[in-house]
Amino acid sequence: MSAFRRRGGRAGEAPTPVGVRSAPFVSPVPLLSTGIPTLDDILCGGGILAGSVLTFVPCAGTANLSVAELGAAAQGGELGAVLNEQELCAADVYTDLFLSYVTAQGLASEHHCVVLGESASSFVTHLMGRADDPDAPNMDRYAEPAADKEAPAEPLQRMKIAWRYERPNPTPPPLMDTSLATVFDLTKRISPDLLRQAQAAHTLTTSALDGDDALATAWQTIEQAVARCRALAATQVQAPVLRIVLRAFGSPIWMDQASSSDLMRFLLRLRALARTLSMPSGDADTPPIPCLVSVSLSSLLCSRVGQAQERGNLIHRLLHASDACLGLSSFAATPGLHAMFPEYTGALRIFRTPSIGTLTNPSLRASVLRGMAAGLAPGSQRGDGGAGGGENNLAFKVKRKRLAIEPLHLDTDGGVQERRTQPPTRAGSPPAAALASPSVSTASTSSATSMPAVASTPAAASPSTPSARTAPSTQPFTGLQSLRQRGLAMAMDRPPLLARPQDYEF
Repeated sequence: MSAFRRRGGRAGEAPTPVGVRSAPFVSPVPLLSTGIPTLDDILCGGGILAGSVLTFVPCAGTANLSVAELGAAAQGGELGAVLNEQELCAADVYTDLFLSYVTAQGLASEHHCVVLGESASSFVTHLMGRADDPDAPNMDRYAEPAADKEAPAEPLQRMKIAWRYERPNPTPPPLMDTSLATVFDLTKRISPDLLRQAQAAHTLTTSALDGDDALATAWQTIEQAVARCRALAATQVQAPVLRIVLRAFGSPIWMDQASSSDLMRFLLRLRALARTLSMPSGDADTPPIPCLVSVSLSSLLCSRVGQAQERGNLIHRLLHASDACLGLSSFAATPGLHAMFPEYTGALRIFRTPSIGTLTNPSLRASVLRGMAAGLAPGSQRGDGGAGGGENNLAFKVKRKRLAIEPLHLDTDGGVQERRTQPPTRAGSPPAAALASPSVSTASTSSATSMPAVASTPAAASPSTPSARTAPSTQPFTGLQSLRQRGLAMAMDRPPLLARPQDYEF
């Protein structure tokens, strides 16, 4: 008989609030939803840990810069020429979109939401509505045609493609928990009745920070919401859930009379408050109150406009003070990327994922989209991308009704205006290598020569057979001088590298 005994029965446990579920791994805090099932899979394999600070950062291009490089660009210098201010401003639209999903999910789950920042009231009014809400205003100006309905394609009319793309293995979609995440429709707006009921019940608080001291006004509004949540937690059986939303953090409204140190101190205090509410001490009177802080950084922090030297690499410090950091970019602002990836809206870069109270990062072993531990995901077979594999490049698509996050890859044609394979050679025709530029040969000299004589010879002087032309040199290796000659010969045979604007790194 086992000597272990359960300390407390399950009958005395408090019921789980709406929109909150326990983590599938060992964690002292539960999981909350961001409103995007694929984003929940990326963060912690099914949600985000309570007590976290989630930050959305506008990026440029394919969002391939690190956190330190983003901060260095704000100080000016050489990296400031890489980041285009128009690309960063275009990415602000999508940081607001992701932040809208987090806010709409909180209102749909009847959580206490505090929205602070630029035009907070207008931001809440234009949130997306639930797909199953009949009272939500439909903003779709175009009726859905009957041709959009998927019909089984006839075998004679289906598209003829290469055999390797005939039946590709699709990326397994993350498991969606309907009790945690809500399905939203981008063509609908949130119901005005729902907003009025939330404001009447004091579960929705907005502040545009129009006063003199924006940080002091924001902190006072947050403290009032925390006091209401603690009062409800002491009297009710089910603890409330608090969501704090900071829009365009670092914009001129936030930095009217504040410095970069004040912004950093404010975010650190907010992070400590979220941890204290989610994980109270043992002698605390109130039960745990799950709290989530969502922040969208302003593109002004990444640009060189304004007082760049005073910021002192502020964006670098703000991202390190966050638990989860995601970079979002827009392909529409870069013509080369828009032509290369026409099906995607922008790139998504994972800078950091939360790991509160855990020794290992939950996202690395539970996320399916990242592809670093797909073999551990439920429903996957052994060897499907097991632990320790490379991370997938991710991108997001903004469709007519929903937002989707998928692995970023070229289409079945291998990209726009790009050929992946060489045409087959006919019998009797010279190979493609013989039709290239004239070969470069090196004159055979002894090892005592100081510099090999490099001479260009026409193609007719080269050996007739390709095997003789590409055969390795039989000159024995005598020392560093021989190694130098081989290196110079390889450098002359190598074709020139032309820098193209469409060569982007991830």
